Amino acid sequence: LASSLLLVKTLEKPQLKTWTYLPLYDFLTRYGYLVKSITIVFLLLFTPKQTYPFDSASFKQQSDNTTPVSSKMDLTKLSRGDIYKVDHDDFVLQFFFNNNRDIFGFIFIRKRDTGIMAHLCLYRTCEETPYDLKKVIAKPFEPPYDKTFFSIKFPQKLQYDFQGLEFLPHK
Repeated sequence: LASSLLLVKTLEKPQLKTWTYLPLYDFLTRYGYLVKSITIVFLLLFTPKQTYPFDSASFKQQSDNTTPVSSKMDLTKLSRGDIYKVDHDDFVLQFFFNNNRDIFGFIFIRKRDTGIMAHLCLYRTCEETPYDLKKVIAKPFEPPYDKTFFSIKFPQKLQYDFQGLEFLPHK
């Protein structure tokens, strides 16, 4: 009997002692909503304004901070922080480069029978190649004809950069 009792005691696993009272857990269950709201307010109030990746840009019709360019331009000579203005016979637009690749712009006015096509060229001279990107940013005979925003997104996972840009009338 004694040997069987000793055998049973050796086969029993010792129980792990656990805490029956956790003060932090009790506090969080009672005041969790308060802790969460204070944390959110703290993060919103003390986040620096410089952490946001947005720069403000203003398009005004008679803007003094624009650089006039022709409708065909060499992208390697344009600085990325400026706003450029294209005065074509059929349209007037302004654009700038966002994140050094995407192009955002504003069409001030265009003729009703003329659309606008952006041609991102592999070469600076804007020769036709199969690697060029052409995007219609305004279609002919389709409103709006003035005061219109446009954007040209740079294709993802592209292994090369464009060196020329041309805004063409699209009929």
